Amino acid sequence: MNVCIIYHSETGNTRHVAQHIAEACRGQLVEVTDRTEYGRLTGFLVRCKMARGEETAAVEPASIDVSGYDQLVFGSPVWAFKPTPAIHAAIDALKGCEGKRATAFCTHGGKPGQTAEVFQKWIEARGMKCVGNSGIHQKNIENEKKNRELIEILVKDLLTT
Repeated sequence: MNVCIIYHSETGNTRHVAQHIAEACRGQLVEVTDRTEYGRLTGFLVRCKMARGEETAAVEPASIDVSGYDQLVFGSPVWAFKPTPAIHAAIDALKGCEGKRATAFCTHGGKPGQTAEVFQKWIEARGMKCVGNSGIHQKNIENEKKNRELIEILVKDLLTT
């Protein structure tokens, strides 16, 4: 089974977890970056406002063909209790995603808020089936046991095949 892990990471926490998932299921990693340049303080405020409004950002890559994959995994930090505008844009940019199984994870420093529900809504709006959703607190990013638990939730079917 082919797995594609598509993620957005600002501080490296989400990237770290995505790499663990890729190693566990021999998946392909696709990192999405926000192409817009923001000032340090205004960037944080603007992007949190965008996250709250469930807006998208200009991202690289601008299009992601996932037609050759059986399962998709999405990862995002939590901003203002929701996934980032960059991962939202990445989900919108998918080609060949209809009918695929998808899971999502978030990394967070506080509470994940509505992140799981929003991820599920975006995934299902693109015609995918959301089969798992979880999060990991930043204090557990380096905790191997917590990473294994997250991976089991997200790709449990893949680990036994």
